[in-house]
This record gives sequence, C-alpha cells and structure tokens, in this order.
Amino acid sequence: MTTGGIPRAALVSTDGPFRELVRQILSGPDRPVAVDLELTVPFDAMGEHQLQSIRSQGPELILLDMEDAPALALKFAQFLIEQNPALVFIAVGPPLSNDQLLAAMRAGVTEYLPKPVDPDDLRGAATRVAQKLRKPTEAQRTAGKILAFFSPKGGGGSTTLATNLAIVVHRTTQKRTLLVDLDLEMGESALVLGVQPRFNFVDFVENFRRMDAGLLASYIERHESGVHLLSAPFQPEKAEAVTADQIRRILGFLRQHYDYIIVDTPRSFAPPILAVFEAADQVYIVSTVDLPSLRNIQRGFPLLKRVLTGAQDQIRLVLNRYDPNDSISPADVERSLGLKVFWKVSNDYEAVMGSVNSGKPIVLNGGKSSYTSDVRGLAAAVTGVSSSIKSRGALGRISDSVRGALTRNGKKPEGA
Repeated sequence: MTTGGIPRAALVSTDGPFRELVRQILSGPDRPVAVDLELTVPFDAMGEHQLQSIRSQGPELILLDMEDAPALALKFAQFLIEQNPALVFIAVGPPLSNDQLLAAMRAGVTEYLPKPVDPDDLRGAATRVAQKLRKPTEAQRTAGKILAFFSPKGGGGSTTLATNLAIVVHRTTQKRTLLVDLDLEMGESALVLGVQPRFNFVDFVENFRRMDAGLLASYIERHESGVHLLSAPFQPEKAEAVTADQIRRILGFLRQHYDYIIVDTPRSFAPPILAVFEAADQVYIVSTVDLPSLRNIQRGFPLLKRVLTGAQDQIRLVLNRYDPNDSISPADVERSLGLKVFWKVSNDYEAVMGSVNSGKPIVLNGGKSSYTSDVRGLAAAVTGVSSSIKSRGALGRISDSVRGALTRNGKKPEGA
C-alpha cells in the first residue's frame, strides 16, 4: 500500500533517540517513505497485538533496529517475510560480520546501516528503497483478494457455491483464480470439481519453508476450467497438523501469486479458521433460510466481528436455495440479523446434485439452470466485471450500472 504515492513504512526500535532521528529525517512533504507505525517493545516481547498492528497497517517497508538482539531481530524479519514475501527491510544495528550480513540478506534485509546512523545514509537508503517500491513489480500487480466462504450449518451448500463461483470468476475476469479447500477433515471441493489431486493443503504446509512459485505449481491441481485447486487431505486426521500462524503465512504467500483466492471453510470457529476470516477481504456467509441457520449466524457474529478488520462491512450474506415462497422472507432475515442480503441463489437442488454426482460443476453444463444464472450474477457483483451473459427470465441483459446500484443496496433484481 502507499500513502499519496509514498510507500508506507513501520519502525521497530526500542531506541528513543533513533526513533526521533527517523521522525526528523522521514517527515515533511518530500519524505521518501511515510512511517505510519512505531513498535517499541523488545523482540522477545513481541506478541499477537504487535503482529496484528503490522497486518492492519500493511507496510511495504520495515525499518528494523537490530541493536538489542540481532539474532531475534532476524527471526522476526524471517517470520514477517514468510507472511508477506513482498516486504522490504532496512536494518540498523551493530557492525556485522560477513556471515551475519549474509544471514540478514537472506532474511529480506535490503540495506544495512551500522549505528550510530548517519542521517544522510538513512535518507539515501530510504530513497533507494522507495524508488524500487514505486516500480510496479509482478508481485504488486498480482496481489490477490481473499474471499472466504462459510456456512453456519452443515449442508448449506457453501462448498458447491464456492467451487462454481471460482470457475465463473476465472472465466469472467481471465485472472488467476485459486480455490483453497480448508475443510481439512471433510473437504469436498475436489469431488465437486471431479478431480483426484496428487497433493493437498497439508502437504503444502509441510513443505512451505522451501516454497516458491515453481514449487507452488507442483502442489496445485489444474482443473479443465482453468481454476487451480489446493485440496483438503483425504485423511481427516491430517487436519491437526495445521495452525493459525501457518494459515496466515500461507494466505499472505498465495496473495502474491493469484488475483482471487476463494477459500472454502468448515463450520468451525477454531483458531485456523478465524485466521482465514482475519486475512479475508470479504467473508461470504452462505445460508439457507431456516431458523437453525439464522440462529447460528447470530451466535457467530460477535466472534466474527472481533477478528474482522473492517467489522460488519466485510460480511456478505448469501441466501442459498432461495425460494420466494419460503415462509421466512429476505426482509425477515435482514431484520433478524441486522445484515443486508447481498445475493440470492435459487433453489435448483436436483440440477445441482446431479452436477455434484457427475463430477462436473453445474456452471460448465451449458444448461439454463437458475442456479448457474445466479452464480454468474454473483461473480459479476464480486469482481465488478460483467460476464456479458444473459440473465434468466424477461430481464435479459442487466447493465453494469443497474447491477452496481442493486448491489450497493444489498438487493437483487426481481426474478434473478
């Protein structure tokens, strides 16, 4: 991220005079970078609060004071860069040996300045790094959006919707789209796609320390639609191997390689799943219109709001298997939950189950299913890109301006 075209930076230092020097050098309208965050705790006291501050601010540059504990500082840098490989570090501290400098470079340190720091040297290093950051690198161009899908009750259709939506998003935008199945005990995305993956998410986690773009490609299953899949394991017991921190690091890594990462989550509020919601740009709650589902949404709201950086604005409610003749109306749902309905997906149960049983996603069947039409409309609303596909009924082609207005109001076109 940038502030007015100026790269954003975070300063990590327990040295008050050095922090004051940084403020003096990196202030004013001609500053090369904008220091938006200062962390003043020692490295051995760094905790989740400090890490969350860094995630929320989203700096591109870390000014890292290694003087107190060089070894811990490098471990801290390695941890951050595993979460976000695009991060750049300018480090300061005591004179280092050649081996120590090499270790610092491997940890992501671009510039190293011995203390006491010369003000001109610091400003020059910040200027050089800022110039590099302003260049549109491949990682910056492809930094992706994370869309998490969650159902409050078993059998809500979240997996089928996420899988079909991933296909339409890819075909609509022609951008790199990855479907991640994080229902690690009972995930069925591979079944819906009709594929048998060679590797799975747990295999990916176990080899993540040496992961790069080339190795990533070997763990991804490529579907004929063009969508990539990172599958859940076939053996449920493997789910225990994945932690919340690993989820955060991996999603940060995947952002650099895909434009859209669609994550199918289980019906759980365990720490690894909360880490998904924390990282997500939007969380789509996929619910059928019944009292158990609505009650579970109400129960989960307080926890969701605590982990979402944008609170309720990040939550989007999708009514699945929607029937206008249901005894509970969308207006009833909105009043009950205090949440607008973002989209409605028609109840075409027979066609959907036929596609799942045949291992061919319904959006690829070429039929006129109402479900397919609604998924296409949802993809357009999610991406802002019109699919140029006729909607069903007499409405014909819905214009982008009308769809945008309806989406902003949390409504859906009559008959869609």
